[in-house]
Amino acid sequence: SICNIDHFAKLCPSNCEHKLLLLQAEIKSITGEAKEAISKYKLAISAAERNEFIHEQAIANERAAEFFLRYGDSSRAAHHYGEAQSLFLQWGAQRKVDDLLMSIAL
Repeated sequence: SICNIDHFAKLCPSNCEHKLLLLQAEIKSITGEAKEAISKYKLAISAAERNEFIHEQAIANERAAEFFLRYGDSSRAAHHYGEAQSLFLQWGAQRKVDDLLMSIAL
């Protein structure tokens, strides 16, 4: 549950903080709290980058892109999809990049 992740984020923020922030962003997105969601996505991306979790930074960018696409901001969505693709490539996940390219509706 999110309470468990919150607990672990406090014990070892370098391993769990970005996960907690991404979950919080998703919750804010679902509940229609767009400004808060955007803030949490940015924080999640930054925390994953700071702690060198390239794959989770990529996932956070992908989720942010999908959020912006749902809200009709294709420019910001394209930016985050581009970041996600670049990060997935750095991580060696070519098949994920191929999947993203086939599924993006920009």
